Parts: sequence; structure tokens; C-alpha cells
Amino acid sequence: MARPREFDPEEAMDKAMGLFWDVGYEEASLTELLAAMEITKGSFYKAFQDKHSVYLASLDRYNSKVISGTVSYLGDSGQGTGRERILGLFAMVADAVKRDGDRLGCFLCNALIDKAAEGGEAESKLQAMVHRLENAFFQAVTDDGSAGEKEARETARGILSAYFGLRVLGRAGLSGEMAMDCIRQVEWLLYRVKT
Repeated sequence: MARPREFDPEEAMDKAMGLFWDVGYEEASLTELLAAMEITKGSFYKAFQDKHSVYLASLDRYNSKVISGTVSYLGDSGQGTGRERILGLFAMVADAVKRDGDRLGCFLCNALIDKAAEGGEAESKLQAMVHRLENAFFQAVTDDGSAGEKEARETARGILSAYFGLRVLGRAGLSGEMAMDCIRQVEWLLYRVKT
């Protein structure tokens, strides 16, 4: 009979994701990863192939926990018009920055800088998350029915860029004034697409 695992895999993955989110792939040593996950080296190698496989699983976890939640919010007509949902998302991020400091920023943004240029499976996962967000912004823009497809796609990409910028600036400790300026630019993009 097999021995039960000595750790909760879900909890361990959340802790691994937190470490990668904070310091990046290269800076997270195996020793730090084991300490963060609160598991032994033996348990680690029974459950995972290597650090890279844990990193890929962390990206999947972020996709299912955070990106899926964001996509769901942007697609939820019960949260208002497409414009209201987009501005609501930006307001939530800005409020978190002002309230908590949000010095972690966005794991996706951090990982895009950290690993995307290296190609392979990590790059594919990161690009898929970017496209999910872009499509969610696109859908929210088109839900209001006032934009053509090309204009809505361009607007969605501009909004996505502003979203990533806001998240990166949050990690850098941006001021509340900068967050509000970012939101005003998104309002302008949404206004432009309606006229």
C-alpha cells in the first residue's frame, strides 16, 4: 500500500506560485522552493519532476485561479455594461494598490518579463493567458454594441496594455494619482470607441 503524501499538493502549489510570483524563476532556488512549499526534497521529487515542472504548474494555477476569475468578471453582464466591467476591474486593481500596496503586481506580467522570451512551453502558456485577457476585454468592448470588430480589437489591446502597465506600476509602488491617470486613459479609449 502506497504511503499518503506528506503535504497538501494544492497548498504547496499556492506557495510555489507565490515564490515564483515574488522573485521569478531564476531567482527561486530549489532550496527556497522546498522551504516555501514546506516539503522535503524526497517528497518534492516524488510529486514533481523538477523546478521547471513546478513553474509550469504554477502558471497553470495562476491561469485557473486569477486569469479565469478576471475573464469571468469581464464577461459577467450582471456586473454592468462592458464599459462598467472594464472600469470596475481597473478600479479594483487601483484600490488594491492604494489599500495594500500590491507590491507583487501580476504574476503573468512578471512571468512575461522573466520567461516568455525563452520560448517553449512557458512561453506558450503565457501567450495563451495574454490572449484570454485580450479576448475578454474585446468581448466587453463589443458587448456595448457600438464598435466595429477592428476598432474593438484595437481598443481591447490598448486596454490590455494599460492593465499590464497598471499592474507593473503597482509592483513598483505607484502613487494613487498615477493609478487614476491610467483609469482616465482607459475611460478615454472607451469613450473614443463609442463616438
